[in-house]
Amino acid sequence: MPFDPSHFVTRIFSSFDPTSRFYWPAVYALLLTLLVNIGWYNWRRRGTVPPPENALKPWGFWTNVVFIILLGVLLVAKVPFFMFVILIVANIALLVYMYSVWLPPQELAWERERRRRQYFPQPEKRKKRRRR
Repeated sequence: MPFDPSHFVTRIFSSFDPTSRFYWPAVYALLLTLLVNIGWYNWRRRGTVPPPENALKPWGFWTNVVFIILLGVLLVAKVPFFMFVILIVANIALLVYMYSVWLPPQELAWERERRRRQYFPQPEKRKKRRRR
């Protein structure tokens, strides 16, 4: 069978409807993605989690949820496949930006503040007196 690149080009720009053999796997993949995203959000790490990462986690979660819902709406609307690729790339780019550009300076500032606090004396804990 000869390789025909025009077939792939027409498939990428044609509507993505239920007659396509990839429609139902895409629906199941969206549901699985939503479940994995919820599991990641509720996963508890051992040890101390830096507050900036704790503050960024809901932003990452809701960004993913919005994109998953948008992908589901576009799946029902039968848009061409390249729109899905554009949205997935945009979602990944936004998450990479949040975790590689925005988060590191925040974590460095938190770590610097934590080290600075070690030099100040901490107030002593007062023991409560028992009444007899």
